[in-house]
Amino acid sequence: MARILAMGTLPQTVVITGAGSGIGRATAQAFADDGWQMLLVGRRLSKLEETQTSLPNPSHATLAALDVGEAGALASEVDSFAAEHGGVGALVANAGINPQRAAAADTDDHHWEETLRVNLTGTHRSCQAALPHMRKQNSGAIVTLGSIAGQVGMALRAAYGPSKAGVIEYTRNLAIDYGSEGIRANCVCPGFVVTDINRDWLEALPKEQHQQLVGKHPLGLGTPEDVAAAILFLCQPGARWITGVDLSIDGGYTAH
Repeated sequence: MARILAMGTLPQTVVITGAGSGIGRATAQAFADDGWQMLLVGRRLSKLEETQTSLPNPSHATLAALDVGEAGALASEVDSFAAEHGGVGALVANAGINPQRAAAADTDDHHWEETLRVNLTGTHRSCQAALPHMRKQNSGAIVTLGSIAGQVGMALRAAYGPSKAGVIEYTRNLAIDYGSEGIRANCVCPGFVVTDINRDWLEALPKEQHQQLVGKHPLGLGTPEDVAAAILFLCQPGARWITGVDLSIDGGYTAH
């Protein structure tokens, strides 16, 4: 007979890192609209509070101000959240940085190490915090944040690109290692998304460069909400047979 994996029930509880702005904030809003209990994680409490107040049900959000790249920083917060709300149904490992746009020869050691520490090690530690709870309930959905810079070569991304390529491959390993336990893992890879953080940079580009950037996206530039909608879907029952995927959400950038 064909083998169909019976997965445990997925609690509507989610841990979202990097939830203080941009894609993380939009993701929190998407999950809030769907009725989930949330642990919102970020470095700055003030930004997390802004996210919380933007939600239709602020009381559904627990806040944790910490650095996901630090060993052990997140685990105790996830343990407390799981104990209070009956487990961890989903993890959105969104926290990430791109502190230096530079080619290899101009990338200094500090920015190289910090980018890998937050983007790749931070993703790993976030998963380590959530996995024990998912394994206990025999179910879970993990969504990591890659980037088109981790899928294709891009100029001036000598640290950021490899860090995101590492996240993509790490996610594939999660899918293989934990699929038999009812845990799915997928990676979303956004193209250029207009956020409060990069809006000024985009508007400051010379007109020709701006047009070239937009022109590489057949559907134009994206919004945080475009990415958040896909993240939510990957944590819902309709995605129960999707795992190990790196999903480009890029307006057609990587179709070239």
